[in-house]
Amino acid sequence: MALILWLIFWVAPEHGQQNVLVYLGICSLAGSFTVTSCKALGVALKLTFQGDNQLAYVHFYLFLLIVVTCLLTQMNYLNKALDLFNTAIVSPIYYVMFTLLTIVASLIMFQVRCLLC
Repeated sequence: MALILWLIFWVAPEHGQQNVLVYLGICSLAGSFTVTSCKALGVALKLTFQGDNQLAYVHFYLFLLIVVTCLLTQMNYLNKALDLFNTAIVSPIYYVMFTLLTIVASLIMFQVRCLLC
């Protein structure tokens, strides 16, 4: 989350107009947080429907806030990137960065250890 804020407040104002990776980095990082937070919300809703009410815990609302904030951030900076740069450049770079960062975030969330280490 700190990396997203650093990109938004310090890097994007100065380098966002020239470098497509700045806006797409913000989008991809926010997207990876969205995916993992949606997974957490899904688990909480599943537990709630099974009788263990998760709506009483602050974690549910924290993840909901993260999902909404990251979705809005993601859409905002994706639109900025598409306004400034060609779609043929933005789409493949965003696809790769989003996929890679989502995999990394999922590995961290599920605490997968390296089998070769």
